[in-house]
Amino acid sequence: MSRKNARQLMEELYGTQRRKGIDKYSKEHPLDVVKFCFIGRDEDCLRAMHLINVAILHDVVEDFGHKGYTLDKVQVVVGLGPAEVRLLDLLTRKPGREEDYLPSLCRDEDAARIKLADRIANCQDLLQWVKDEGGFSEDARRIYEKYKRENAVLLPQLKANFPAQVEDPDHAFHRQIELLQGCMEELDDLYRQYQGQYSLTK
Repeated sequence: MSRKNARQLMEELYGTQRRKGIDKYSKEHPLDVVKFCFIGRDEDCLRAMHLINVAILHDVVEDFGHKGYTLDKVQVVVGLGPAEVRLLDLLTRKPGREEDYLPSLCRDEDAARIKLADRIANCQDLLQWVKDEGGFSEDARRIYEKYKRENAVLLPQLKANFPAQVEDPDHAFHRQIELLQGCMEELDDLYRQYQGQYSLTK
């Protein structure tokens, strides 16, 4: 089995697949997640590298597990260390364990940081989708409502588990939460604006 770095594997798997609802390649999304981790603020280079690798690979097991890219295979192909494997496992949704997914993430600072970055990137893409279409399609509405539900769990638990980091303007959490809340406020405004244009009961 040939070895690849995280970006090579991610780009090979996603290929020319497009993001739902917008004119954007799926392989661009993990790079957005890296950007919104604000890794430039980190002095620990090893930790920063772990964050980058896991941010790039965060969806791979969920999206390609059915094609054999299990956590074990990804670990071998990329050469992930134990810390990266643990983080990637925390970030991967597992059937039958949905209730513990977000609480588990919120107990781990690095996993929560990647999840927040992922949610910011997803919300920005959803905003673009809604603006491009001039309203919420049924799929866009379902995604928006899912984010509303999950953010109501994610943000309070994060603030409870890491109060000092959330309040520290130099910590990534502080900037991430500001960005996420700003994105959701804009989505809320658009949802109110367009709710009469599309059926919200289907």
